[in-house]
Amino acid sequence: MHQGKVIAYASRQLKVHEKKYQTNDLELVAVVFSLKSWRHYLYGVHADVFTDHKSL
Repeated sequence: MHQGKVIAYASRQLKVHEKKYQTNDLELVAVVFSLKSWRHYLYGVHADVFTDHKSL
């Protein structure tokens, strides 16, 4: 978030083996995917990662 606003969104479909993952693991898969996708913007910069899922 930049000044309280979202900068970008990213999404993709789950792979066949990922459909069996637990919710917490899927959340981590999403974080890893987003960090890989935006890594060229993140080198040398402090970044906070926010997710919208709260585990039950």
